[in-house]
Amino acid sequence: MSHAITTARLDLRPFQADDWPWVAEALADNDVARWVPLLPHPYGADDARAFMELQSSPEADALAVTFEGRGIGCITTAQELGYWFAKHAWGKGFATEAAQAVVAQYFETAQTHLQSGYILDNTRSYRVLSKLGFVQTETVERHSALLNQTVTVQRMELSRDSWEAML
Repeated sequence: MSHAITTARLDLRPFQADDWPWVAEALADNDVARWVPLLPHPYGADDARAFMELQSSPEADALAVTFEGRGIGCITTAQELGYWFAKHAWGKGFATEAAQAVVAQYFETAQTHLQSGYILDNTRSYRVLSKLGFVQTETVERHSALLNQTVTVQRMELSRDSWEAML
């Protein structure tokens, strides 16, 4: 997932070295970080710079989501559909719009299924995934560094057939 995608309102593009400040700011917000269980806590500038370095490598697997030239989030379909958005971008339909674009791109290849999931109580992510046609499969436990406890993640799956039936 290294090439840009443009939607009606968003540009999804490879991360750039100078993206680290807005990434660090967004992920330092506990209201955002609580929904990303594998995120180190506290999340700071060094973590964001390390992420930028990873995203500049051939193994880059995520896209920056920008609105009107400003970074607002991150999305990937590398191992599964995953995303996060800065708190100021919540409630505006950006996650759904970005996810629709990357899911469409994902299913243009020979892929037949896409996995995702959300931490229980994350109603925003549940709504995004449901709108896309994902169905619940199983629950798993993950450790949250921010909460310093185990959280339950609802795993979900979307088949290409279900996706195409929605189009």
